[in-house]
Amino acid sequence: MLDLQRLEMGWEDSSRVTRGHFEESTHRVLEAVFRQLHNPKLLLVSVDCVVALEVPLHMPLAFELMKLRGFLTVATIGGFLVLAEVVQRLIIVPLAWAGPARKDRVLAVWLRGLASAIIGGVRSVGGGKFGPLPTIPFAPGVLVLMNHQSLLDIPIVVQCVEGGYLRIVTRKRYARGVPAISRLIKLYDFPLVDPTGGMREQVKVLREAARDPRVPIVVYPEGTRSRDGELLPFRRGAVDTLLRHRQWKVYLATADGTLPCGRLKDMLNGVQMVDCRVNVSGPFDTPTDPKEFRSWLEEVEGRMRKDLTELRSPATVSNRTPETHGVETSKAEASKAEAVTERPE
Repeated sequence: MLDLQRLEMGWEDSSRVTRGHFEESTHRVLEAVFRQLHNPKLLLVSVDCVVALEVPLHMPLAFELMKLRGFLTVATIGGFLVLAEVVQRLIIVPLAWAGPARKDRVLAVWLRGLASAIIGGVRSVGGGKFGPLPTIPFAPGVLVLMNHQSLLDIPIVVQCVEGGYLRIVTRKRYARGVPAISRLIKLYDFPLVDPTGGMREQVKVLREAARDPRVPIVVYPEGTRSRDGELLPFRRGAVDTLLRHRQWKVYLATADGTLPCGRLKDMLNGVQMVDCRVNVSGPFDTPTDPKEFRSWLEEVEGRMRKDLTELRSPATVSNRTPETHGVETSKAEASKAEAVTERPE
């Protein structure tokens, strides 16, 4: 009877697991069992029992808290976008069109403000992590190719462009019905493509975009979001059309760690797991001979795969600092200043 009472006291101590004292209470429980039974096999069974107790007590709670944080993040950003729709319509649009001389400045500040608020919401409300963002120059004739993992890719690349804004090749379906975003697409004159509308219409839209290279243009050459975070094969259509109509300074923007926000429902369940790292390499001059476009794009795709692999390497993650994060960009700016033609490695 005394032995049973001692065992019961030991198991009562295991209730402290729920108060964050798992290691200490487990030790006391197992010590009581071992003292009374002196049986290693039963000791092993006791370990399994304690672990089994800990898992159902803590895992559901952790998942519920993660879902709650995701819901709060989506609700916060959604509410902000609804408010931004009103501000954009009543203030930003009149400011942009009333003063053509300051239009670019107004558009740049507004777009970067939206991107900063979205990233800030994911970071502060959702608990996501973002490393330092490298820079892409705001200059005529800049073409940015970026991999596509999640909903965060657009605010990330917006934040990377230094001192200005950009135009993003966007699917036509987003031009209506999305608070703030649909009107923003019209305000910034984003090139709209419709994969179901035929190649001729897409070529026309992209040709017009190439003829007005005052601000950087962003293309996601994969054509769609990656479901597993791996780089999808490039679709040549949009990039090939842009390359045929002018010379570009091409920058590769590679982002990783945003897959938990791949879609809206993913964002509800996994925003806390975002650990974003970004690399920018370039500029790379585009070939003048159309016959070289295919091989050039293959080289660029290979370079982006290499950059993605390096972002995932343990050494890169552990050693990444603000001073080293923009090394590629510094080299790019130096090469641009020296007017040296660089090709992808």
